[in-house]
Amino acid sequence: MPAEDTNSRAWQIYGQRQLARAYNPPIPSQLAWTPWDGIGPGAEFLGDITGRRVLDIGSGAGHHAVHLAQALGARVTGIELSPTQHERAISTHADIEGAEFLQGDVVSCLTHTESFDAAYAIGTLAFIDPHRSLPALRDGLSPGAPLILSLSCTPTWTAAVRPRK
Repeated sequence: MPAEDTNSRAWQIYGQRQLARAYNPPIPSQLAWTPWDGIGPGAEFLGDITGRRVLDIGSGAGHHAVHLAQALGARVTGIELSPTQHERAISTHADIEGAEFLQGDVVSCLTHTESFDAAYAIGTLAFIDPHRSLPALRDGLSPGAPLILSLSCTPTWTAAVRPRK
């Protein structure tokens, strides 16, 4: 079984368990790039996103997207491959102005939508084949748009910026 399929199945099972527990994470007061509170930069790493189109890659339960929409006035599209993770987001946040949640593959999403002004992935992009995701992100972001990644690199997490010019 391809790694992306294994990862998708794992996130689906995780989402089923969280749905069964009726657990949704609280909306954070700031964007967190790591599993540790207060470590690392906040949303300012994305630049001024007020009124801008922002892509949340692997949006999970949607709490980060909601934070950016409510606190900073961004127009956030959360894309989530796992149907159960997507269900968690829309069951709680479907009526949030400035936040929308799509279920599907980020590569397919980027080929069927207008370009984004910024994109971020908190611990999720490592689960997608970079040969598919990175070219799609390059083409799906506006020129100069930041792409912020937080990746698990044992034993630490890192963030990287690669704007396209």
